[in-house]
Amino acid sequence: MNKMNQEGYRMNNTEIYYFSGTGNSLVVARDIAEKLEGDLIPIHSVVNKERITTDADVIGIVFPVYYVGLINIPLIVQRFTSKLDNIGNKYIFAVCTYGGGAGPTLTILDEMIRARGGRLKAGFGVQMPQNAFSKPFENRKKLYSKWKDKKLDSICEHVNQRDLHFDTDNFSMKIVGTILLQLMKNEFFRPLFIKPMKETAEFPRDSDLTVREIIPFIDRSYHTGGNCMGCKTCYRICPVGNIEIVDNQPVWKHQCENCLACIKWCPQEAIHGFGEQPEGYHHPDVGISDMLRG
Repeated sequence: MNKMNQEGYRMNNTEIYYFSGTGNSLVVARDIAEKLEGDLIPIHSVVNKERITTDADVIGIVFPVYYVGLINIPLIVQRFTSKLDNIGNKYIFAVCTYGGGAGPTLTILDEMIRARGGRLKAGFGVQMPQNAFSKPFENRKKLYSKWKDKKLDSICEHVNQRDLHFDTDNFSMKIVGTILLQLMKNEFFRPLFIKPMKETAEFPRDSDLTVREIIPFIDRSYHTGGNCMGCKTCYRICPVGNIEIVDNQPVWKHQCENCLACIKWCPQEAIHGFGEQPEGYHHPDVGISDMLRG
């Protein structure tokens, strides 16, 4: 018999893997891990292994949606998933956080997991504040509250019951996501989204590169303003070690995940890149120490 914790959730060997640049996905992963009494594991701490195995009965994967319709799943999460091994008998669920919509993200993840011999048993979408650009009419407090008061318990209950359940977007977001996905597939509209990325990364306009190939070089557009104090926060916060400090200034090594951590956590708001305004957004319940832990 599986024991139950004090909140009525089944106690088991549970691991929650997460990737987060500004803390939105970290909060979601941390809250789920606490409620299910599971282990919280940053994906960057295991992704360089040749293969990733676990004795856990339950595996949770929490991550943000990137460029819906173009890439959907961060490259580091794709690499992580491609290394999962011996997962045929695991209960695997995923939670993707998004500022606009989830689109086909969980369907794509399920295909990747099936290729590794497993199956995505449940998937959920959680809307969080947009961190890539400004949304003036966004109610951040309402989004935080909705996660804590509604989504968290629902997700944990489905996982506890080992349900086959998928819940991503509300109806309006499904419509937006469907339209965006069709635009991305269209040969006329697709270049309109990719062209700015190529130009930002200083690729020739006619270069035949996919978004997946462009992403690591997005940091070519990253630069510091005159108010950089050389505090090395960016160096410490980068989850993939893509930054080195030269002459007291950050230098990017073109292995970027485009997670925006270096931009958003800079205490001087000195880093700019890819049209970014260094607003400095990060989840209010997350500190630098939380991001560095693990």
